[in-house]
Amino acid sequence: MDTEAQMLLEDILTFCERDGREARLVNMLRQCTAQALSDEALTLEAPSRFAASYLARQQSVIEQYLEEITFAPLSLTVTLPQGEGPVPAPAAGRDRTAQAGTAPAPRSAVPTAPAGPVDKNIPPSGGPTADSGFNRTFSPVEAAHAPAGHSQAPAWQSSPGDTAPVDHGGVRNALSPADFQRLMAQMNGTGAELDARQAAAPAGTVAAPAAEPAPAGPAVGLNSKFTFESFVLGDENKLAYQSALRFAVFAEQPGTSDALFIYGHSGLGKTHLLMAIKNELAKDKPHLRVKYANSQAYIDDYMRSLAELKQDGNKIILQEYHAADVLIIDDIQNIIGKQSTIEQFFQLVDEFLRLNKKIAIASDRAPKELAMDERLTSRFNSGMLCLVSEPGFETKYAILKHYYETTILGQSAADYANVDADLLQSLQIEHGKLTDEQLRYMAEISGNNIRELESFCERCSHDAREKELSGAELTGDDIQEIANQYFDTAQKVIRVNTVQAVVEEFYQVAHKDLIGRKRTSNIASARHMAIYLTYELCSLSLNAIGAAFGGRDHATVINSIKVIEKRMGEDTQVSDDCQRLRTKIQLRS
Repeated sequence: MDTEAQMLLEDILTFCERDGREARLVNMLRQCTAQALSDEALTLEAPSRFAASYLARQQSVIEQYLEEITFAPLSLTVTLPQGEGPVPAPAAGRDRTAQAGTAPAPRSAVPTAPAGPVDKNIPPSGGPTADSGFNRTFSPVEAAHAPAGHSQAPAWQSSPGDTAPVDHGGVRNALSPADFQRLMAQMNGTGAELDARQAAAPAGTVAAPAAEPAPAGPAVGLNSKFTFESFVLGDENKLAYQSALRFAVFAEQPGTSDALFIYGHSGLGKTHLLMAIKNELAKDKPHLRVKYANSQAYIDDYMRSLAELKQDGNKIILQEYHAADVLIIDDIQNIIGKQSTIEQFFQLVDEFLRLNKKIAIASDRAPKELAMDERLTSRFNSGMLCLVSEPGFETKYAILKHYYETTILGQSAADYANVDADLLQSLQIEHGKLTDEQLRYMAEISGNNIRELESFCERCSHDAREKELSGAELTGDDIQEIANQYFDTAQKVIRVNTVQAVVEEFYQVAHKDLIGRKRTSNIASARHMAIYLTYELCSLSLNAIGAAFGGRDHATVINSIKVIEKRMGEDTQVSDDCQRLRTKIQLRS
């Protein structure tokens, strides 16, 4: 694994999470291995052909991030593990240069404000939302009203000689522009020449930014997957869901559902609900001015506002926040405690509540546990407080089932519209089958973080397909092994009555015969297997096992264990039956 390539992959993951990219893209990238980095391409090894196909469809998105991080066009190359066959050529039409006859727009160009109303919630193609708080360029509306002479240059241009990692709206590059250029020069054997050129460059000289292709096609919302329809409802999140939906419905009604405070541990769906509010308003009430930001974006905007205030004393701090009709802020626990921002935040919240404007907030703790100003606590408590609890078995099962059916199996023809047909044929995209029994077992042994649940489901589906190709099936042990990589969860308790029930069904014997005194061949074989599996899977003593099988003594239990061990050594069919029974027991427990 190439260290620099791995750093770049981690930066891409951070940028994807910053912009709310779909969980599948993040999950696929996390499963990739960074192989190599050159001055032309980043090479990633995908875990499967399915993953390679998906990344091929997302190539333009990833390459946009590569250019944003490295300050120069880089292409993405995806390889497959050894033994997976040749890697197909990328689909035609992936050239990152602009189409013939179309001049690429430089990064620092400011678009002209369009005629008529502008929906600030719809981002420009290929970039973050205009009002997300992550951007360092102005939206069309902001550009139209920007003060004369105000710099619109990208963030990475602001410090020509800076060697520190660049902050892209709260996300810091692992490499600074200078470090990246030096790294590329060293790889090409021209490091000394680069250092000499940089030393000779006049102070304040800024390299021209790389050209960016003109956007093609309509703008697409980055967070469109976060909707009320895609939210999996359970008893643990029902109140928060209903309150968020009510907040969106009554967004134009002053005095009704003015304040919403959602709290709970990380990964339980708080951000999904906040983004669902934003997307619902963008769709049904586009005339409302909605400002969405997470805590880091808020702090960055605050610091930028202070800098602007020093240049222009007439500027209003956080003007776009105060001008909004609906304010949505995520993870405010990271704002509380920062003295430089807390007073301004209090004034903002107080203003929205006094003017009956709408404000929705999420945190990992309830207001009273944030150790903040009593004034803020009382104002938050005046609104609707909603706890999102950790999902129980039924909710986790519903989440896994929904993700498997809608995301993993729900690929439509439109998802492959921009992928070359030869590439698709070479990749042989197929999904591993997960039975309802397996999904229930996954829900039983998994943790509670929903993002991890989705990645866990993706991995199980992939491994199920690999098993199918070799003529086997995904077992309970396989699922447990995958779960151990994701969650800090102990092996579940398996009860003797579950073992007996599964064995009775498999050998078609009655329970009274299994624990009784009959010694016919079929019943004896079933009894030996049931005792062996009980000894292996249940935490019971030999005497307790004997008691569960009709009051037999420990010597009889030992004999049954030895019988099965001997038969498995002599007959592969017995070993296969034992493994099949073991899986059924684990899935049913």
